[in-house]
Amino acid sequence: MFKVKWLLGICILYLLGVLGLIVYAIITPVTTTTSTSTGIVSTHAVSSTPSQTTTTSSENFNDVNSASSTSANGLTLSLSLNSTIYQPGQDVSIVIDIKNTLSVENDVPVSDSWVYSDLGLGPCDNGPGGFGYPYGIAIFQENYTSSELPIATPLALYDYSVPPPCPGPMPSTAFDFKPLSDIATIISGSSSFPDSSVAVNTQLAEAGYWTGVSPETSKHDFAPGVYTIIDGDEWGALVVLHFTVSTETTDGNSATSLSNDGLRLSLSIDATTYQPGQQVTIVIDETNTQLKTNNVPASDKWPLNGLSVSSCGTLNFPFGMAVYQGYYTSGNISSGTPLKLYDPLAPYGCPAIFAAINAYAFQSSSDIAAIFQISNTNPVSTENMNAEVQTTGYWVGTSSAALTNFVPGVYTIVGGDEWGALVVVHFTVS
Repeated sequence: MFKVKWLLGICILYLLGVLGLIVYAIITPVTTTTSTSTGIVSTHAVSSTPSQTTTTSSENFNDVNSASSTSANGLTLSLSLNSTIYQPGQDVSIVIDIKNTLSVENDVPVSDSWVYSDLGLGPCDNGPGGFGYPYGIAIFQENYTSSELPIATPLALYDYSVPPPCPGPMPSTAFDFKPLSDIATIISGSSSFPDSSVAVNTQLAEAGYWTGVSPETSKHDFAPGVYTIIDGDEWGALVVLHFTVSTETTDGNSATSLSNDGLRLSLSIDATTYQPGQQVTIVIDETNTQLKTNNVPASDKWPLNGLSVSSCGTLNFPFGMAVYQGYYTSGNISSGTPLKLYDPLAPYGCPAIFAAINAYAFQSSSDIAAIFQISNTNPVSTENMNAEVQTTGYWVGTSSAALTNFVPGVYTIVGGDEWGALVVVHFTVS
């Protein structure tokens, strides 16, 4: 948690960090972003921190994937990304901004009312002495909501095994925001530090996370899957966004995605354009890409809830699919509502569904897999890991459901597996 308030200026870095910078410069290269009246000072090691650049007051930095939260003190905390889907190794551009929504100056006292504690912008946030901002971020692997954060573990975005030189505590008592602006004067609590006007925004670029402990730390690209990023400020605001990292390739009416387990999830349909009432055939398949038997432990990292392959759910398959009305991508599909492909009021006879599946042993370069339960050393079944769903529309109503053909428009089909892979295809009814 940021327990220290920040005051920006080259004079601060000179007075409090120059000695440490000299020592640290011997160890690792350093880049410095100079301060301006509307920017953020950032001095960091290239090898251990993300790219931070000075930004100026702006209405909107990234309008592709954004969210905001307005608090009772008249401030709006905004978090935005430049995309909803990224390739492994690609930078995720992150912009954080606090803006005064009032048409008059807004003098906001400093606070320590963090909703989530493990937030940061750089290694000094958890390093010696602590160097805090009035906001910070955290990134989690998998899809979480704000209520699920207590059970989530944030990824380490910085290498804390090499502590950088960090300034000491910065005395500040309030942020005096200009009307309808993110530019604020930081009111100092000490005569030794002059008040400073800054644009209260930060731009970062993240491509991965750190694992291990000193001296065995290593940097990893974000692996394929769904990620949650949160942004919180010291006045209690919190915003949540999601993004997807995927090796997904799309070719008209099919899409595939590779996972770290050596599996490939594929989704395909028999056409891209249909007439109302025409049957849509959907095929979903999980294949082992390795030239050897691949024993993959069962998981529960579904990218979406409610996926199925029949009226009985996912059966014994580790994957499922859903259909949505409208055009969605893998980055915003969680905001959609899946259509009901099966009569919710009809009785169904379901085949044998195995409980407590703990592993799938895939044959070499195949979608054939043996299914293992926790209580058995021998497989309980061996099946082709593919399923076909045929539908002409969806069911509406509750007390008396009725089947409705797909009406003209664009539709999204999504497939996902329990290891976090996600694939998306689209079709049109005309």
